[in-house]
Amino acid sequence: MRLPDGLRERIRLAAEANHRSKNAELVAVLEEKYLAPFPVKTEDPAARVLIWLANRIRRRNPKFGSPRDEQAALHEHIAGDIAARMKNIGE
Repeated sequence: MRLPDGLRERIRLAAEANHRSKNAELVAVLEEKYLAPFPVKTEDPAARVLIWLANRIRRRNPKFGSPRDEQAALHEHIAGDIAARMKNIGE
C-alpha cells in the first residue's frame, strides 16, 4: 500500500501505543471507520430498539471514536447480530 510521507511512521507510533502490530492497527481503524452494515428494518423488537437507540445517539453527531460513537456502533452491531440469529431461527 502506498502511503503519504510520514503516515507510515504515525501508524507505527499508534500501533506501539495500542500494543498492536501495524497491520492490526490498520484493521482496527478501518473497522471503526467502515462499520458492518446493520439492518435498517427488522421485525425483531429487540433489534429495533437497539437501532432506534443508535440512531438517537448518531443524531447528535458524536465525534468519531468517542464513547458515544462507540456506544452507537455497539448497539448497531448487537442489533445486526440479533436480527441474523432470529432469521436463522426462523429458517
